[in-house]
Amino acid sequence: MVLAKSENDGSQPLAILVDYKADYLQVEGKERVRGIGAEWNAKLLRQRGAAPGVEKGLEKGPLCPLTPLYFEEKNRLGMSNWGTGARGALIVAVRGEVEFETMARRAEACGARGLVVVDDNDVWEDDWDIAVDDPRRPPPAVPIVVVPKTWEEVLCKEHTGLQAEMWRELDNTLSKEDAKTLQFMRMRGAEVCLKLQK
Repeated sequence: MVLAKSENDGSQPLAILVDYKADYLQVEGKERVRGIGAEWNAKLLRQRGAAPGVEKGLEKGPLCPLTPLYFEEKNRLGMSNWGTGARGALIVAVRGEVEFETMARRAEACGARGLVVVDDNDVWEDDWDIAVDDPRRPPPAVPIVVVPKTWEEVLCKEHTGLQAEMWRELDNTLSKEDAKTLQFMRMRGAEVCLKLQK
């Protein structure tokens, strides 16, 4: 959420620019789940700008097409590179001590099409970001989406034979943190309006 000053004499409400882009995981035969996507997911969509289903300027579309899931119990935390079975797959890992960027680079090195990380926290929080550590270094070339821990059973135990896809879409649901900020501002008497940030 970004606060923007009014361009007039103050008679207009404060505009709150909301980034309605959200990354989703859709597992075959299951309801889709909204996750937390990496900053570099947008760059990957821009690079695929001519691809079917990608809208110019809105950075929405397929991050990873329908692809077999791949999970290695012995490398569940992404502590090392995955085996040859990861090539062309959507890797599943569990959040732990390894940085998201490091896991994504390992997935890229294995030839994976994407990375899904199952959160390790019992309470799902969606008010944080995934960014590269060194902005001068090119980001990983694979998209990443983090999903709630409630998906661990499906993704880590029932994954055999399942396929999934990852999408970035427009979603007008505020994050918990943005909703709290908006509520706080309104309680303090601020007149605000929401605007879609492109």
